[in-house]
Amino acid sequence: MSPRGVPARTQAARTTAARGKQLRGDSSGQALVELALVLPLFLLIIVGILDFGQLFMTELTLQEAARDGARYASVGQNDAEIAQDVLADAVVLNTTAVSVSVNPPDGERVSGDPVTVTVTYPFTFLPPLSAFLPNGLTLQAQTTMRME
Repeated sequence: MSPRGVPARTQAARTTAARGKQLRGDSSGQALVELALVLPLFLLIIVGILDFGQLFMTELTLQEAARDGARYASVGQNDAEIAQDVLADAVVLNTTAVSVSVNPPDGERVSGDPVTVTVTYPFTFLPPLSAFLPNGLTLQAQTTMRME
């Protein structure tokens, strides 16, 4: 027992706690520093998720447009009508950047032969990821069907 009537173990615990408070000091800026360290990484992850979601949507759109174009080609439509149908399917994209090619071209298609429609689109990433891939990607979808 200490002279004040407080057990010595309790007295030591209070002294240690008081020293700990003195050593820690003011921690009001700690949360701000942690936020400053974590926020850029968190935002980069969010933008990456959005970017790759847009990439997959673009790829699916191109695949659907190529499939519809090949179906149009297989029933005997000309190249202009095929390109128009592909662009109508790719309306969510910048249609001025969509490239459509049909092989074999108009006039060389024979019933029973394969016809291939290729759709190409340049994809650019949002600014944080564009630093790693400045030229973006060229997405391409290709579908082959037999002429009817």
